[in-house]
Amino acid sequence: MADLTFIHAADLHLGRPFSGLEKSDPELGSRFRKAGYTAWERIVQAALDRKADFVTLAGDVFDSSNPSVRARVAFRDGVQQLHDASIPVFLALGNHDSLAVFPEALRSLPGLHVFGPEPTGVRPRLRGNTDGVVIFGASFDKPVVRHNLVSMFRRDRGVDFGVGLVHATVSGISGDLDYAPCTLDDLKAAGMDVWCLGHVHGSMVLCEEPLIFYPGAGQGAHVNETGPHGYHLVTLNCGKAAVSEFIPAAPIVWAKVDVDVSNCWSVEDIIDASEIACQASVDDDPSTEALVVRIHLTG
Repeated sequence: MADLTFIHAADLHLGRPFSGLEKSDPELGSRFRKAGYTAWERIVQAALDRKADFVTLAGDVFDSSNPSVRARVAFRDGVQQLHDASIPVFLALGNHDSLAVFPEALRSLPGLHVFGPEPTGVRPRLRGNTDGVVIFGASFDKPVVRHNLVSMFRRDRGVDFGVGLVHATVSGISGDLDYAPCTLDDLKAAGMDVWCLGHVHGSMVLCEEPLIFYPGAGQGAHVNETGPHGYHLVTLNCGKAAVSEFIPAAPIVWAKVDVDVSNCWSVEDIIDASEIACQASVDDDPSTEALVVRIHLTG
């Protein structure tokens, strides 16, 4: 079977209002609202540029159970672009966009497969000799799912590459609501080559073989979601372990900076020291358009 690549993203939260920022700084709030859409556009463009075999999304495409027209149109247009390039999209819904609330008009978009509440396997129609690929996925049927979805997954026989797709909380990952809880052992027992997860907003690889990872949110939502955000490019090589590469897509990056003001003798000195510290946080990533920093003064 031919090698293949795909893009995995999650927690796009299209339409997030950023109401707190809007109240404190309307201009900044407006920039963040646009940033989520820009991240999605960059993910779509990356799939087109890299000629990805398919795209997987692990829930929370929308921030609201009743997404705005702008959010719906942005998602529809991205899926349409991918469909026009023969790149199918596979979506497992999460707590923000469960089957109970996901817009009916979007479920039948050409090129989009939305998984149901029970784990099922789909053999995608892909370019080249990729008949042995099966994507196993399940969606939240309602916003709050407390049972272990992952324990219901099992790889079928005769599958060359098994890709698992679910919105879930892996035990030991702190700071996130305990939805569809599972353990690392549950994920390994399912027999997948790759687990593409969603729900946790920071990019992290939990296991390399089998590959189990969270891509993180497309755009950081607040100051506690620091650093770059984006998606993962996954490569499946016949006879080898799957590998993934994190690629930034968020146009705005949050950062926290400590500034020692022990040697500062005026407000101007503190401002200068803060500017130097902030400048050190700026990287050369061309995807970053702005850096929003919370400064912590010490000394």
